[in-house]
Formats: sequence, structure tokens, C-alpha cells
Amino acid sequence: MKYIQQCLDVVNLKGFYLACILLFLGCNTTKQVQLTKEKVNAIELGVIVKKEGTLKNNIEIKGMPVFDQKLRVSILEKEFTKTSFKRYTVVFDTQKPTISYSDTIAKKPTYVEIELIDDIGYARAINEDIAIREYVKNSKKAGVVSKIFMISKVVLNTTKMTSAFLEMIDNQYMVTMYSGEDLLMRIPFSEMVIFDYQTSFFCYGKNERNQVVVMDITEEGKSCKRPLERKATKLLKIKKLVDY
Repeated sequence: MKYIQQCLDVVNLKGFYLACILLFLGCNTTKQVQLTKEKVNAIELGVIVKKEGTLKNNIEIKGMPVFDQKLRVSILEKEFTKTSFKRYTVVFDTQKPTISYSDTIAKKPTYVEIELIDDIGYARAINEDIAIREYVKNSKKAGVVSKIFMISKVVLNTTKMTSAFLEMIDNQYMVTMYSGEDLLMRIPFSEMVIFDYQTSFFCYGKNERNQVVVMDITEEGKSCKRPLERKATKLLKIKKLVDY
């Protein structure tokens, strides 16, 4: 009844219909997280997501598995292409981009690609978190943000970097860079301007106790390596064990 009353408060007939439509849409989209300027930092590497509809940026964030070990990531600096720069400007179309791009200039502006490459370690973290493990097994649209494309608010020191990780520090996940055993820098996700991302999906197998568990992740559009399966339900009738 309160929604009807809100609609009736609109003065003219056109406003009445418009207000009702907006009110309806608002109530049905509040739980969705979209990759926009205002909510871009909700996207983090390793977060569990659920795709909604067919749009790539229409996803719902479900959570992050808890892990107490560092997961290895790769950090690459890349030059913008016409396609990637268009993606950057589309996401930040409400403000003037702080960088510019042209096909005619020799030295192109750059961005940073960070990819989660410790698939096995990440799979173990999911299996140790029973709630998340059961969620991804029973969800047809669950995936993980396995790669992010970003511009850092701080200067990255990649020349001396020998390894990089996703780890929890001070009760928050962040990317860390090391030179040997020495920590070079920490990069919180709040200091990243993330303009694109890539999702991967889960591959299932059976452990030594004949339980269906996550054993790997694979990029969208690619098949799981045999004998692993993309759908957990296909393993329920298989008795052969897969070492894990």
C-alpha cells in the first residue's frame, strides 16, 4: 500500500506512470552490484560472484573464501589499445578521463593487469569454507573474479618485484609485491581504479573421501581439464576417485 500511496502523490498522469515504473525497478535492483564509477571498488580479485542476465557487468557479489596463506598472482603492465581504452572511458563516462589515448602517438598510456594464478590454492580455500563450497556447487551462475584491469592511484614498483600475492593484511585483502623475502609495497583495492575484470568458473572432482569438491578454476568459455567436470551434478554418479 505504501508504494501505491507514493505513486498517488505524483501530480500529473505521466508523472504517475513514470514514478511507479521507477519505484518498481528500484525495488528490484538494489541487491545487484554493477561495475560503475560509484561502485567500482566493490570488485576485488578472488571475490565470488553470481552473474545476473547476459550483461557482463551485471553481477551480484556473494563473498570471499577465507584463506590464511598467500595466493600467487601475476602483475603485468600493458599499453592501452583502442578497445581497452574505450572500456575505461565507458566505465568513467561521468567524468573526464585523467589519461588520454590516440592511435597516432608512439608511447601509449598503460594500465595494470592482475591475475590470480594460484588456482589450486584458491580451490582449497573454497573447500575449507563449507558455506561457500556448498553455494558454488549448487549455483549454476557462480564464478570468481580471476583477473582485474586497473589503474593504480600509487606508482607501482615492478622493476624489483620477484613475486606478488593476494593476501589478507589488517583484516582486508590486498595485493602485495615482494623482492625476494622483502615486502616492496601493499596495494589495497581501495587504491585501484578497476575498469574491467574477467570471471572464471569452477571445475569439480572427487577427493579421497569420495566428496565432490572444487579442484580448479577455468576461464569463461573454456572446458575443465579431464576428468574434472564443469557441473558438480555430473560427478554424483561417478565412483572413481580423483586424487586431490
